[in-house]
Amino acid sequence: MKNILIGMVVAASTAIASAQVVTVADRALFNASGNIAYNTNFDSFGDYFNYPGDPYTSGDVTYTSQQNLTVGLGTGYSVGDFFTVMTNNWWTPLTASVASNMHYNLLGFDAAVTSGPVAITISTNQNTYHYFRPFMPNGSPDFAFEGFRAAGGGEYFTGFSIASQGPGFLPGITHVAVGVSPVAEPETIGMLLAGLAWTGVIARRKKTAVRV
Repeated sequence: MKNILIGMVVAASTAIASAQVVTVADRALFNASGNIAYNTNFDSFGDYFNYPGDPYTSGDVTYTSQQNLTVGLGTGYSVGDFFTVMTNNWWTPLTASVASNMHYNLLGFDAAVTSGPVAITISTNQNTYHYFRPFMPNGSPDFAFEGFRAAGGGEYFTGFSIASQGPGFLPGITHVAVGVSPVAEPETIGMLLAGLAWTGVIARRKKTAVRV
């Protein structure tokens, strides 16, 4: 009994200390993992090139690239052939911040690049995470879903960026989703630890009473 309790306490303590982001490669699984507050696209900007403003905010995500640009059908760029996408008129990186007051621990988007690999950086209130994608669709018509969930207690997203890894390669995103997934907060885990400790005290008392 003592060993079991020690194992449970160690596991719970580790859960408090761990701050991490896990990837979710499937949109359906991502949507099912919590409540999606926004899932926004850029279709309202239509075809061709458009400049939404610097910065530009939509669905609690603010796009902060050097010059925000939407790319749609008729531009000659594959990333805009199927969906109108957000990108950076200066090519790379595409950058954005996430409303930190909302404590979103779900972040996802459909991404494409005209050619070449991309580097994705995800920022939270606790850490920065880097992901390298050696192969990504070019957007005509395929996109890659990039989903992320902050699994650590109290961790939430604050921003992200996508950088192409070669000159003249244009990244683009659409269907940008943010939301909240249930995560055991430190206070909840602390209560669990207290409960486990009390259970151990009771178990020891019972064991002592039996011996007497």
